[in-house]
Amino acid sequence: MTVGHLTDAGRATVPRVRALPVVIVLLSCAGPEAPDVAVCRDIITRVCLGPICEPVTTKLGVDATNCEATLLMKSGCGNESFAFTTPTRAQVLDCRVPLLRQGSSQKVKPSCADVAEVFTDCPDLVRFLGGTR
Repeated sequence: MTVGHLTDAGRATVPRVRALPVVIVLLSCAGPEAPDVAVCRDIITRVCLGPICEPVTTKLGVDATNCEATLLMKSGCGNESFAFTTPTRAQVLDCRVPLLRQGSSQKVKPSCADVAEVFTDCPDLVRFLGGTR
């Protein structure tokens, strides 16, 4: 038997110490869900990070100078009591996934290909943000 490895009827098992980081990561993801208004504002912040992607300007009719303010107004996300109806929260969370591929920080701009994917796959979100399909 080597140090750090235990055997159980001849089978090697993973040392418990190695499982600790996995448990810590899983527990760090636990907590209350973000309110709808925070999810909505997160999406708007991400699609409005400059330079603005072409789908944002063509489908939503905004540019870098008015993107966030306009989308907050059109969507209703400027109101602290905002809650999703159509599209549903679940739809919006699914649509948001490509916007997180480059990183989870709001300071990391999604790729324009990811923004285009969201706008193609989620027409309800485009309409919700005041855009055209």
